[in-house]
Amino acid sequence: ENPDPDATEEAGGEISPADPVRENLLDRLLYKGVLPRYAFPTDIASFHVFDQGKSTLYRPAFRFTPSQGLSVALSQYAPGKEIWIDNRLWTSGAIYSPIRNERSRAWRNLELYYECQNCGHARTVPLDEGEEGESRDCEACGGVRTFGPPMKWLRPPGFAHPVNMEERTSPDDAPEQSRATKARLTAGSPDPNGWTKLNDCIRIHYMHDHLLVTNRGPQGRGYSYCTRCGVIEPTVSRNPVAAGEHPKPYPDPREPVCSGGRTASRLVLGTDFISDVLLVSVSVSAPITLRPTLLPTDVALRTVSEALSKIACARLELEADELQAGYRAALTQEGRQGLEAEIYLYDTLAGGAGFSRRVFSLGLSAFEDALEILETCPDNCDRSCYRCLRSYKNKFEHDLLDRHVGASLLRFLVRGEHPDLNLERLNASTDLIFEDLLRQNIESITVKRNRSVTPPGLNREITAPVYVRRRDGAEFIVALHGPLTPNYPPDNDLRDLKNCASPVRLLLLDEILVRRNLPTVTRDIISSMEIN
Repeated sequence: ENPDPDATEEAGGEISPADPVRENLLDRLLYKGVLPRYAFPTDIASFHVFDQGKSTLYRPAFRFTPSQGLSVALSQYAPGKEIWIDNRLWTSGAIYSPIRNERSRAWRNLELYYECQNCGHARTVPLDEGEEGESRDCEACGGVRTFGPPMKWLRPPGFAHPVNMEERTSPDDAPEQSRATKARLTAGSPDPNGWTKLNDCIRIHYMHDHLLVTNRGPQGRGYSYCTRCGVIEPTVSRNPVAAGEHPKPYPDPREPVCSGGRTASRLVLGTDFISDVLLVSVSVSAPITLRPTLLPTDVALRTVSEALSKIACARLELEADELQAGYRAALTQEGRQGLEAEIYLYDTLAGGAGFSRRVFSLGLSAFEDALEILETCPDNCDRSCYRCLRSYKNKFEHDLLDRHVGASLLRFLVRGEHPDLNLERLNASTDLIFEDLLRQNIESITVKRNRSVTPPGLNREITAPVYVRRRDGAEFIVALHGPLTPNYPPDNDLRDLKNCASPVRLLLLDEILVRRNLPTVTRDIISSMEIN
């Protein structure tokens, strides 16, 4: 479906081919961050609720027009989202702007959005620099043909509750929701000589560059958008209306029905902005890995990002929403090998406010303070809590916050210590798998905790965290490895056992998976031991 942009219809005037961001000097200076935006808020999107009784074709009237910054509006006013205003529920169902031709200009500046299916790396390109249906190799994780296929990317000028739709007072049967991504840095990795080295593992670099925010719709399948009138709905909508004849979402006494037939599918909504960014490169060495497709990598980098953001806001006396953090694989060969990753702190104010530049001056002390946050939770929580890491602004990332995993990475980066989990955490996780194996009540095996054994081939006594003996005499030792050191035993004895030719099999499990998906881990162990 390739709708003709020239077919876009808007009440009240001709289509203008010019983008004001490109043609208007003031808007261009604001977009580039040359002028501050405190007094010139331009990235604002409104949600319009029409007053049909007072509206005319050329002068629409509104009952409500709440506004948000566009990066926030992409979640709060996303198509299908229900918004409470005056104790009633209004539904976002249209792209709309009261400014003549603004929706048409937005469509004319359509771009293609690429996102890696493995690591989430994303960027937009002009229409003539990409091709619908193609997939490219990912420059971040190195995935082969995982970058794409692209989706059409539109910067919405505003949203509206369709004038023909009744408001509601109950959230029953709410449609499927979606939210925008966190801001993603699209700039490439700096030249090797452009970094400031803090120690052997940490380098920092200040930049003023683009960040990208995108809402891919429910299930990541985008939206269906009528380019004639602005009606928009999730592609997965149970009762689609945009493709055929449907009521126009805005008041039009002369012609209230849109003929349809100009529908764009797989459309995503987004915005980009230029801001101050502090880029942090973290380097590791084997057996540690920060491979971008692994869950422990996401957990460690998200946790460290949030800790750094919290420390920076505290040291600079900022509100929590003024400075935020993200992460990505380094766009280098080492990044693709899992030996380098990048964390970025950025000013949420478009154009930048200088906060990230000030964090640059904190140097290594910011990382030392972040480590202290992760090691000294007042409630001694198991993973994270509102006393150490959690907050309203990171509510969607709570499942990725684990202060123990984050602390193990920071200890390596700051102090050079091997990223082991503390003994208490390791023992508690080992107890979980031991007790779950006992709970299976399998008659053909014997399970022991902390059993002393002398494996043939090693010829010395070692302690097996979990010892399993099958009825036919086959022996297994079950142990946990740290989330950041896959297939690397937690102590020297088990490492020697792994490297020697012994009939006693060593089964290594990821500690983070034991805590998050114990039934599946237990099932895999039983399968590996070939127990009937």
